[in-house]
Parts: sequence; C-alpha cells; structure tokens
Amino acid sequence: MQSFAYIDETLDINLTQSYELSIQLSLNGLSFCLLDTVRNKFIVLKHIQFQAYSAFDDYLDIIEKAIESNDLLNHEYRKVKLVWISNKNTLIPSSLFNIDNLKTYFEFNQKLNDLDEIHYTELKYANAYSVFTIPNQIATIFTRVYSNIIFYNQQTPEIENALFRYNSNEFKVLIHVENDFFDLIITQKGKLLLYNNFVYKNEIDMLYYIMYSFEQLKINPESIDLILSGILTKNSKEHLKLKEFIRHIRFEKHSEENSFSYTFNKIAHHHYTNLFNLNICE
Repeated sequence: MQSFAYIDETLDINLTQSYELSIQLSLNGLSFCLLDTVRNKFIVLKHIQFQAYSAFDDYLDIIEKAIESNDLLNHEYRKVKLVWISNKNTLIPSSLFNIDNLKTYFEFNQKLNDLDEIHYTELKYANAYSVFTIPNQIATIFTRVYSNIIFYNQQTPEIENALFRYNSNEFKVLIHVENDFFDLIITQKGKLLLYNNFVYKNEIDMLYYIMYSFEQLKINPESIDLILSGILTKNSKEHLKLKEFIRHIRFEKHSEENSFSYTFNKIAHHHYTNLFNLNICE
C-alpha cells in the first residue's frame, strides 16, 4: 500500500483541541484520522507506509520520524487513541476479570516477551476485557508525545463495532484480515458467540479455519452474512476462494453514526474500519 493523505478543506488547525486523533500502528505502517467532534465528521485520513527495515531499532526510528515530520501529529487533541495491530491478545469476561491477574490471563494462551507491556481495555458492549501487549519502546514513544493517549488492540474496535452495529437475530460473521493473521467474530442477538484469531499462509488456510468454526456452531455457509474488512480486495485470492463456499459476502462500509469527508471516497472503506471505529471505544 502506498502512502496517502486526504484532508477536508474544513480542517482548522486552531481547533485541534475539539478534535479526536485516532492512530493505527502496525509493523508495516502508521495511519491516523481526525474526528471533528462538533460536527461528528471525520476530516483527515492519512497513511504512512514504512520502508523496509532489518532491525526493531530501525522500526522505532521510523515511527519517531513519522511523528516528527507530520505537523498534524504534533498538536493537542481532545482525545488520542492508538490501536496496535497484533494477534497477541486475549478476551476475559467481566465477571472473571481482576486487574491483579493480567499477566496470568495473558500467559494462558500467549507468550509474554521481556519487553512487552501489558494493557487492558473494557469492552462495554461485550461485557468483557481485552488484555493485550504493546512493545514497551513503542508505548514510550507515544506517551512521550501524548499524555492523554489510550492504547487498544484491534480486537476491541472489531468486537464493539460488531455488537453495536449488527444487533440481529441472525448469525453475523465479521472477518478482519491482516498480512499474516485474521480475526474472526461471530455474533447473534447482540451476543458475542466467538472471537478468535488465526495465523494463515494462504487462502486455503483461511477457508479451513472459517469453515471449521461454522461447523462447530452449526452455521450454514449458504445463508450466513459474512462481512469482510482489512487488507483484502475483491480480487484477492482469499476473497475469491471464500466466494466459492459462502454465498453472501460483502465488504464493511463506513458507519452511519458519523459523516466522512468526500475526499475519503478515493479509498476502499473497509481498509480502515478499526481506525474509524476507535471512536466508539471507551
């Protein structure tokens, strides 16, 4: 993906304290958007594609330079949120959650590295907590710039969006795809039935994991409504393979709760759903 910037002409740099800044960070790049809270309108969307690097220290330098060289990232904002894209997460029901047990929760099904920093956020619609890690060096870079920043893992905007927007008696399946893993969410009647992430190498891997999950929940792939987001396009091998077995597939669209600058129409809406959906996370 190439770097780009779409900026609405209504942006007023003197009003940033009434804007909300949302940032999405992965190993491949940094994206951010601005929400004008007065008009409930997204007015800026920018993506910075990172060049190839060979060491983690080089990656950290790239992040710092990206922040320093982008004027919009060097202002005070009403709220600042960052979603770290990683499959190192776990989900804990609220009834079982205890802040003193974060390390135990995480290590139940994940490996905690020496430089990992454990974070947690509450999912208000799922009645659960997301427990996840961010490399300490990355968290330090952003807390140094934004004293009011809140960190998230992508599972939080994904699940909150699924439960907030798709409160249906029917099964709803949402799949968010990254370069080497995908998140699978299944809901029904406003309840979260399944959340999991899977590492995959090709479209056959992805199909296997999805169909196996359908089998466990007795979901008919002929009638299910499947909603895709993330890096896939209509011509992606994964999308074409899924269409052979699942009849009703569509790509995620912008939420109807917000308005979006007309300049965003040049990109596919579903690529940045997690970034835009951070505004429904608390």
